[in-house]
Amino acid sequence: MLVFAPLLLTAVVAVPTQTVLESSGPRPLVIWHGLGDTAHSKGMNQFADFVRDEYPGIFVHSVVSPNGGSPSDEQKAGWWGVGEELSQGGCDQIKSIPELQDGFDAIGFSQGGLFLRWYAQNCDGPPVKNLITFGTPHFGITDLIPCPDPPTLTCTLASRAAKAGIYTRWAQSHLIQAQYYRDPVRMRQFLQTNTFLRDLNGEKDMDEEGGFRRENGGRGLGGLENVVAIAFRDDITVVPRVSTHWATIDPDNSSHVIPLEEQEMYVGDFIGLKRLAQKGGLHRLFCPGQHMDLGGEGGCGDRMVRKWVGWPA
Repeated sequence: MLVFAPLLLTAVVAVPTQTVLESSGPRPLVIWHGLGDTAHSKGMNQFADFVRDEYPGIFVHSVVSPNGGSPSDEQKAGWWGVGEELSQGGCDQIKSIPELQDGFDAIGFSQGGLFLRWYAQNCDGPPVKNLITFGTPHFGITDLIPCPDPPTLTCTLASRAAKAGIYTRWAQSHLIQAQYYRDPVRMRQFLQTNTFLRDLNGEKDMDEEGGFRRENGGRGLGGLENVVAIAFRDDITVVPRVSTHWATIDPDNSSHVIPLEEQEMYVGDFIGLKRLAQKGGLHRLFCPGQHMDLGGEGGCGDRMVRKWVGWPA
């Protein structure tokens, strides 16, 4: 297997023309790359080939976003755009693929996991069965994801624009990272200007006591078979790393982590995570190492794929 260097993943492939034959083989798999990556980069292709070798006959689709875009278009779209529009593009693409019509498992890498969550919660296409996310900031970030070294012009310009005003209307409608930037110290600003992450977690507004009111969230995640959220123990790319498990850092005590179970969105079951946990379908796991370090052959990434992918269709 491989060690992923890219931050996030997104992918959509050309629509296959062959007809679907009934089979008791493994469930299809959809993968969505992360920030700065492309659907058919060397790393993404290696990952897809590993899955195919592991489960002969499995259909693997890597989401290309924007639809029909070049690799350069894909990389740019990871920084600049509207999260809901990118997600809807993936929805439309998946709906058009015959092999996926009976449902599929999905793996999202970092930022790509948010787009697959949007699909699972809002798209009217085939259902997601098992959703597996690696290093996905489910509860947002409080620091911008750093640019690669050396930095690309696209990343540099996006970072400068975001730092100039993360919660401005312009940033929230043009910069992808700004759309999952959730600062606990500025929650009212977040709730007033953000739509993408806010709605994914069913958070809409605050009452007079500072509590949250539920809004949107689509279908939520309670109807999935399993949600597997995998964090990297030494992650310094996603800040805070506990966001991958829907936890936050206490704004009044930086050494205190507020776990999912104490979040209002869980207590009120805004998006079905409590219901999912009660039926044994919510799994918060760890991989060693840095962000997107899947551990190479036989490593953590391989083990997660072998456990959660390839179930009978």
